[in-house]
Amino acid sequence: MVVFTIGGTKYDITKEGILKALSTLVPEEMTGNRRYYIVFEGKKYPIKQVIAAVTGLPRVAFTAMDAYRILTKLGFDVKELER
Repeated sequence: MVVFTIGGTKYDITKEGILKALSTLVPEEMTGNRRYYIVFEGKKYPIKQVIAAVTGLPRVAFTAMDAYRILTKLGFDVKELER
């Protein structure tokens, strides 16, 4: 478990918690500003969708950099869409 601070609030986020959330999430389309993603079971999940699902925060409450930092620290390989 790793403790992350987002917007002044601490969140205990684990790799297992993220994997559990991913198992029930339907990945959103990679459109608009969604450039960064992780792959789970062959599907691309926008990184902000993943962190919002785990924390319950609205996406406006954190940045893509926050999501990137959390996911990479937990061992996920964050990829960038080639446009």
